[in-house]
Amino acid sequence: MRSKYSRRNTTAPPQSRRTSQVLAAIVLVVIGASVALSATWIVGNTGNHVTPTAGPSGAAASALAAASTGPASSAASSAAPSASPAAPVLEAEMPHAVNGTTLTTESATDAVSLGSSPSNRALDAAVTSLGKKPADLEVADAYDASGALALSILGFRIAGVDPASLRSAVLDAWLSAGTPGVKSSSVSLSGTPSTVVSYGDTGPSEYLFVHGDSVFIIETAQQSLAASAVAAMPSGTSVSSPGTSPATSSPSPAAS
Repeated sequence: MRSKYSRRNTTAPPQSRRTSQVLAAIVLVVIGASVALSATWIVGNTGNHVTPTAGPSGAAASALAAASTGPASSAASSAAPSASPAAPVLEAEMPHAVNGTTLTTESATDAVSLGSSPSNRALDAAVTSLGKKPADLEVADAYDASGALALSILGFRIAGVDPASLRSAVLDAWLSAGTPGVKSSSVSLSGTPSTVVSYGDTGPSEYLFVHGDSVFIIETAQQSLAASAVAAMPSGTSVSSPGTSPATSSPSPAAS
């Protein structure tokens, strides 16, 4: 029985074979022309090819640097936040290291910028009573960021205000020294007259003193550590006793 599907004839008739040969020749010609055209384009553009380098050097580097500091770069730089401290003079008067441990220093203006507690607001009120605005008060803080050194230092300054007057304001408003139960006494820290304030609890004591034109508080449970901090205060201005104005140290006259 024959299958209903006849076998496919695989032999092409003579006319069909010749037609296939002509078409193949045309295709080969087209391919050859395309290859030749591509080769011509590549050779013609070899001189315009830029090879990557490791980076500019010499005059090229200088030119690149000059370009990078153009108007666009300058505008971006001016938009960046400033790293200048809020109270540079006060920060410069604070110790930057105690017993070999480097301290982190920060500063701000206005007591309420540190918080809105009653003591902060009271200190701003005291600043106003001295004839200044709260924003005139400079505040700085120095501490060991690792927490290994058990002390912190707080500084206060008002340009043009006698530090003795500011000391009284800090003692009463910030430290609440006049509150019943709060005890204060006089001590000497590395030869610097100071007032230690304690609150009858297990917390650290507050050591208050004047240095230069500023008032400082060292908070620590160890008086010896407070003395080391005072000894680390930058020189250049004399340390004044409470109630006296600071005097800038001057070099001794040369011997004749």
